[in-house]
Amino acid sequence: MHRVRFAALALALAACGGVPPSPTQIGPPDAPGPSVPAVGSGTVSDGAITLSAVAEPVVVAPGEIIEVTATLSNDGPEDVEIFGSGTGIVFFSVTRLEDGLTSGPPGMNGDCSPHPLTAGERTEVPFSKNGGYSPEDPNAAFMEAYLAEPELTLPAGTWRIDVAAYGSLASGCLPPLDLNIALIVTVSE
Repeated sequence: MHRVRFAALALALAACGGVPPSPTQIGPPDAPGPSVPAVGSGTVSDGAITLSAVAEPVVVAPGEIIEVTATLSNDGPEDVEIFGSGTGIVFFSVTRLEDGLTSGPPGMNGDCSPHPLTAGERTEVPFSKNGGYSPEDPNAAFMEAYLAEPELTLPAGTWRIDVAAYGSLASGCLPPLDLNIALIVTVSE
């Protein structure tokens, strides 16, 4: 089943003509990460399309639920359709900055489905998990625990929560719409 999700991601990327950006590594993978201040919200725009995201609280104990919500809006004067994965166009992933432990890139369908955005309206997208892994993956134990529950809880560390909108404003899935926000939360013992 996990390999099927990777295949779906590859198909989605091929269909939509782009590759989601890899998480940014801060420092060498074998070195402890820097002290990074918490960043609980962010906004990014591409033309009339705006992606905003909020994580609350930004400092938690291990096992405490972190609420993450994204909002996608069409700030233009006309309704638009964004074409992307049938599972949606806003995706989430997490990476621990100290060691690169990650949920990996999100899994997407390759069907290039339309998602209407009404002019002047905001669409709220709650946090959701998806992805896949191989049992041989060094992150397999983390991924199994991460995907087991719908809520976002994380082990100790400084975590980057990547929120991304992938799609296109054209029915052929090109040119790509690629909006990304990085939120930083600290999970302390």
